[in-house]
Parts: sequence; C-alpha cells; structure tokens
Amino acid sequence: MAGILHPQGARYNSLQNFTSFFKVKENHPSTTNLYSVHFWSPICMTRQYGSLTSDTLDPSRNRDLNVLLDYYAKNVNLPSKQITTGQVVNVGSPIKYATGSAHSQINITFQMPRSQLTRNFFERWMMKMSQDSNQYTDYFKKYVSPRIMIYKWERGGGDLAITDPVLLAQLRNSQMNPLMARKNELTACWEVQNAFPYNIGSVQLNNDSARVMDLTIGFYYERYRFYTQDKFDDDGKTQQVSRRLTRNNNIQPDRETYRDSANKNQEWTTNQKGAWG
Repeated sequence: MAGILHPQGARYNSLQNFTSFFKVKENHPSTTNLYSVHFWSPICMTRQYGSLTSDTLDPSRNRDLNVLLDYYAKNVNLPSKQITTGQVVNVGSPIKYATGSAHSQINITFQMPRSQLTRNFFERWMMKMSQDSNQYTDYFKKYVSPRIMIYKWERGGGDLAITDPVLLAQLRNSQMNPLMARKNELTACWEVQNAFPYNIGSVQLNNDSARVMDLTIGFYYERYRFYTQDKFDDDGKTQQVSRRLTRNNNIQPDRETYRDSANKNQEWTTNQKGAWG
C-alpha cells in the first residue's frame, strides 16, 4: 500500500489562522468596483494630425470627454488570456504542449450623457478608421489608441487623507479621527496596447419608464500587460528593465546608463531620465 502521498503538505484547517490571514491589508478580498479608465488619444482624433478643427473629440484635451470615458464606464470586461496548445502521442495518453498565446477582445459599457458626446466620439473614431462611402482604411498606427489604461483601486490602505487638501475640509466636518482616515490605494493596472473599437452595440428605445441609456463598445487590441505593485511582482531582470523603459516613453532627456548589479558585464542604456528609478 502506497498510503497518502506527502501528507506533510496538507494544511490543517484553522478558523483562527484563516481570520488572522485575511486581516492583513494585502490579503483582503478584492472588489469589482473602484476602477478608473483612461484613453490615450488616437492620432486620427487629434487636431494636430487628424485634420480636426477643434479638440472636442480629443480625450487628452477635452476634459469633459475624458471624464465621461472614465466616470461613465459602467462595466469593464477585462482581457482574458489563453495558451494555445498542440499535442503529441508517443505511448498512452496524448501529451499537450504550449504553442503560443492568445487573448480575447474587451468590452466597455458606457452610460450616455444627454449630449451623446461619448457615442459621437466612437462614431467619428470608426469613421476615421474606415468610411462607409469608400473602401479605404487608414494606417494602423493612425487609428489605434496607443494605450487604454484600466486602473484598480481598493478601499483604504493608501496615504493619509489629511495629506489631501480637498479631503481635509471634509474630515473637519466629520466625526472621524483624521489620523485613521486613509485614501483608496492603487493596487493594479491593465495596459491595453494599440486598441481600436470594432463594434458599437445596439440601444433599444421604448416608451416604458425612464431608464439610463447604456452603450457597449467592443475593442480589439494588439496585446495587453498587467502590472501590480513591485513588492508583489518579479518578472526577471531583463523584463524588469524593459518594463521600466516602457512606463513613460514620452520623456526624452539625455542618455543614461544602468549597470546590472547581478551581471557586472551587462549594461542597459536608455534616453529616458529616471528609467532605472
């Protein structure tokens, strides 16, 4: 009889240990609310390069549109990732092996303002990509949004609320101890690269009781990256350097060199100030 294999790996159930474990801030269950969405403007929707006459449809310059795309994002379907596989049969059951990776599209449901500015933004964006009056499409780099950033917040755990002048006035009017109140903490983000809308969902109008109008937009994208706080991540020395380089690629100061502490003969060079930071 072989008996039970590796019985020392079985963790004994303990309510006290479980309670003390999830009381630690980092182990709290995450919630599905408290998030923020930020769109980088595609080139075709800018006044400088997109032949537009104003900044009305540029989310990086029109604050109202920027806020509508964030606060009115009612539902966000985060991207999923799958590993594609093949299989080989030698003896017995087939063995699967990885051949590549694939990801799904994402959908964001927006609540519509009375101005319909949000829908008009996506209507004009898709028209710039490919007009229905001809068979031409624009260049890929011109109609994609370089990044759609989806940030995840969690309740509490951030900086002290008294450090924010806006919250300080509210704390004075409340009964809460100012030294106990903390702001929400930014815990993770999804970086969706080179995204573009491929579908504007349908909206049904009716004469029943009034309801908020929702519109679902589907997006395709090139790839996505997921980031957490550094203390919960370790993607290797090379990947770590590459990630720091891509965090802010708009800054172009003087050339800087970083020597790898693990490999004295390895140098990393960039023209981004503070990339090794």
